[in-house]
Amino acid sequence: MKRLFFLALLVFSSLAKADLVLAPRYEYIQGQEEELANRFILKGKLNATAGPFGIYAEGFGEYEMNEDQAFIRRSPSRGYLQEAYMEFKLESFFVRVGRQALRWSESWTLPSLDIWTGRRWNRLFFDPFEDQLTHSTGASFTYATEVFSLELVGIGELAENDFPQPIPEVENEENTSFGGRAKWNVGGFAFSFLSAQVLKKYYYGGTANYAFDHAVPKVEVGYSNDTGNEIPGIKKERLFGLIGVDLFLGNWVILPQLSYFETGDITGNETQTSFYLTAQWNPDRHDLHFQVYQNPKAEDSFLSVTYGYNLTDYFTAAIFAQNYEGNDGLYKIYEDITGGFVAGLRLQLTGNLPF
Repeated sequence: MKRLFFLALLVFSSLAKADLVLAPRYEYIQGQEEELANRFILKGKLNATAGPFGIYAEGFGEYEMNEDQAFIRRSPSRGYLQEAYMEFKLESFFVRVGRQALRWSESWTLPSLDIWTGRRWNRLFFDPFEDQLTHSTGASFTYATEVFSLELVGIGELAENDFPQPIPEVENEENTSFGGRAKWNVGGFAFSFLSAQVLKKYYYGGTANYAFDHAVPKVEVGYSNDTGNEIPGIKKERLFGLIGVDLFLGNWVILPQLSYFETGDITGNETQTSFYLTAQWNPDRHDLHFQVYQNPKAEDSFLSVTYGYNLTDYFTAAIFAQNYEGNDGLYKIYEDITGGFVAGLRLQLTGNLPF
């Protein structure tokens, strides 16, 4: 698949007009007691079209100078491919083949109906959100009008989830997965319903929202049935859902969400709730970004504040602070790695090179 994609990339580069965007950045991140990252990252996007055909690639390469921390986070210096797909468009029909973003959820936290997307949990929450995500590889077929869309998906390689030490590495089981989603947009309302099989787990769910002038309230509900779970006492069927609202208030964008979900292990089953809030203030050249996550029952919490300033149209400087707390599990590992508190500096260049 990769060889075919890069061959198509060479052909498109010679026959079509393409846009190449490069964004190098430097980051220094300090924890409570030690340096956590000292790295250079080069992110790139390529978008090329020739008539109804298109090709898109996005990824980043990293050079990490703190080898000890790179080992702990399982985040070595190398390239990371985000998306790489070929596309065909004909009026209301779209076909994409390759690694692609298939985000079917209104949620930014888990669990959700974002079933095709994985996460680089090993990189903690240091990276911008879009760089934390991994995507599945397969084919999607979409019919879309202004009112209705139908999307059918076949996946041959699921998105990976990467974790830091000491969580054991687990390779994804190879198996074909598939699903479909129907979506309607009528008079400000948007509804979607989906069904999918991911390995031995089945998902069913739906979303709904309504667009006011300055607010978009939304609801998401889901049900999963893990037929591969044969451990006695652990529920195969689980429910989850969320309510939230997107607020657009002048230079502010505020997105609160409240999630409800069922969990379980050999010690028993329980229900949990989590709260997530992200807010962004972006007047002129300023960019203030605030995030908070809390799960009271699991005693997990995350707080992040980032302030950036566009010194020129091509250069941005930012500082950020984060705090991790956890009683057990992943957030406890984050707290152990960082010491709880994190401070960082980010310097970034952006550019657009048409050819």
